[in-house]
Amino acid sequence: MAKIQKKMKRYTLLSIILLVATVVSAQNNYDLSARGVEPARPRTIPYNNMTGAVKGEASQSRFVAEVEPLTRSEEGSVATFTTYYVLPVHWLNRQVILRVDYASAAYTVFVNGREVGYVPTGVMGAEFNITNTSNEGRNEVVIKLDKSLLANRLYEPKEMLVDGVEIFSQPTIRMRDYAVNVTLNAQGDGVAEFAVPVKCNSLNSKRARLHYALRLNDTTIVAEGYREIMLDMRREDTVRFSCVVPSKALWHASRPTMLRLDLESRIDNRISECMSRQIGLRQISYSKGKLRINNEEVTPNFVEFESLKKLDRVKRDGYNGVILTLGREAGNVIDECTKRGLYVVVRTPIDTSLLGDNIKRGGNPSNDPVWNESYLWRNAHALHSTIGNCAVIGYAIAKGTTSGLNIYDTYLMLKSLAPNYLVIYEGAAGEWATDK
Repeated sequence: MAKIQKKMKRYTLLSIILLVATVVSAQNNYDLSARGVEPARPRTIPYNNMTGAVKGEASQSRFVAEVEPLTRSEEGSVATFTTYYVLPVHWLNRQVILRVDYASAAYTVFVNGREVGYVPTGVMGAEFNITNTSNEGRNEVVIKLDKSLLANRLYEPKEMLVDGVEIFSQPTIRMRDYAVNVTLNAQGDGVAEFAVPVKCNSLNSKRARLHYALRLNDTTIVAEGYREIMLDMRREDTVRFSCVVPSKALWHASRPTMLRLDLESRIDNRISECMSRQIGLRQISYSKGKLRINNEEVTPNFVEFESLKKLDRVKRDGYNGVILTLGREAGNVIDECTKRGLYVVVRTPIDTSLLGDNIKRGGNPSNDPVWNESYLWRNAHALHSTIGNCAVIGYAIAKGTTSGLNIYDTYLMLKSLAPNYLVIYEGAAGEWATDK
């Protein structure tokens, strides 16, 4: 009887240990995965008229709410940032979007006391649909950064900071972003094929008309027209149009020509939102170790980005591009490189260079299956946030000295999403999981 009781105690203790291990593992996996985050895109502000969209002053848009200055408090490993906004009356029946442009650590967002989303890495901008948690009148937004979370291991926070919090609204049929693919015709001109994802959040079918215009030097019309779209409840579709762009209007490092893309959507023949963006159009291809821009071979010669003040030295020192880890000023850096004719390889903010060379389970995350989803999500988020910029010609998976399954899976994913772009990983030593 005593032996049986002793065995029972041992089994009970083992069961408790397994249960605790399962709970801890589940919690860690829970902290590694994003929740409630909208599909990634660059910062996009909707306007109520095209004049405001062209000027690009967010404060002049009726679809951007005033956000009170952030207040901060700390307790242990958690830093809490709080702000407030008032939901305008004319936003009723529209979607309300919260954007956090930068946070130095993994964070959770609460609106009026309800959790709306979680991001395992805040250094890349993220958006949350807060329509169902917003009320008429004053609303509270709380952003809680926690530097103790396992998710921060891939990119250790050096500070506890939140920056660039915006609240804006879009109509029930809203433009998500745009994508463009350029090929060259026999005359050397570019054939640009545009795709504009459109999301319907209405409970019934809606019809919209999307007007577009592509301008050179803000005056010369390269192309203009419109497309109609009919969307069912909660459905997403893509509006497509194409045009021929003269070779002199294509972007190149030696001639960084920019165009202006204007998009205007109308519902029931009334303007619902306007967007305008300066863009560069160029053909990019990578095949058999050769990178080509507008069919001209380019030999990448990159230097690590240091600061905006030192961009003048990049070309002077014999380089034609920079490797840029996404962070607080990344958008401004990419825009400046575009104007200067500098190429950019975007590095996803993952740094395991100080986590040792052990690639067994529990060692360096590059080969630990627990981190697989996190590697994939972070790199996909980085790609979709930046691929619309013509200066971006490639992606760096992470910063590290070891390789493994997660690096290889990420490499395959990026090549499937952007087959014409460079995909590199410095820790691969040029053998695999990197373009040579």
